[in-house]
Amino acid sequence: MERIIPEVPAADKRIKLLIDSDVANEIDDLYAITMAVGFPERFDIKGFVTTHFATAGGPDSTQKSYDLLMKLFSKMGIEGKFKATKGSHPMQYPGTPTQSEGVDFIISCARACSAQDPLWVVGLGAATNLACAILKAPDITDKVRYVFHSRSEQTWPERSCQFNVMGDIIAAKTLLESNVPLVWLDTGTHICATYETTKEKLAPMGELGEFLHNVRDLKENFKNEYKGFFDMADIVFLLDPSVCKSEVVSAPGMRRDMYFIHNNQYGIMLRVYDVDVQSSWRLFYEAMENMTTQK
Repeated sequence: MERIIPEVPAADKRIKLLIDSDVANEIDDLYAITMAVGFPERFDIKGFVTTHFATAGGPDSTQKSYDLLMKLFSKMGIEGKFKATKGSHPMQYPGTPTQSEGVDFIISCARACSAQDPLWVVGLGAATNLACAILKAPDITDKVRYVFHSRSEQTWPERSCQFNVMGDIIAAKTLLESNVPLVWLDTGTHICATYETTKEKLAPMGELGEFLHNVRDLKENFKNEYKGFFDMADIVFLLDPSVCKSEVVSAPGMRRDMYFIHNNQYGIMLRVYDVDVQSSWRLFYEAMENMTTQK
């Protein structure tokens, strides 16, 4: 099968969406998930898979992500609305998927879709569950579109130094060297907001707004005026790709030291390399307003 280049559906089309996220690793996942949930006219959310951040959070990091996701759902007032499952531990061997309910959930959701109306899987953490799903069930390859947050634009095209890639290099390598339709989301660094801005604008927006601002108090660097809300870029891209810049490139291979191998062996992929910051925050606050209205 010739490798497909993902094309974001027109603005009036709903996107079947599954979000795979290391929710408890950073604060940007919470903001990205909030944005997706706040646009029900755009996203037909099929569910969530929580993933590990094992290089920083240890073997219980998937559970930590699940617990924080449940807390976010509570603040949104949507407990029980979406199915959420826990994903796999990092891959140990190339070509050998690690098993989990989350991987099986991705597969079942994908099999309910089609090549004409695929499941868009957004990976905001390590690529483990995305890679394991296509290894375990190659038949879903044309039924999914993977958007993997691989933000390391300053080192492209030589190598990656991204946390998500480092978290499971075998999995990231699997995505690149597979035939899955892939968006390499290589931007989001400059989506920042000062602590004062979220305190003044976001915190007054009900229980959810207060919660999202207050997570900035969990770590000192979360309060930094240059703190990035990186993962928002993935959702912005699906909401309005016109505010992003992208290019079709040959999908490289990857060495274990995260250097790319540009040998034109793996077909092509879409690399998103820029996102408009002002548009990103406009869409985020629009999502917040939407949720307030819905209540």
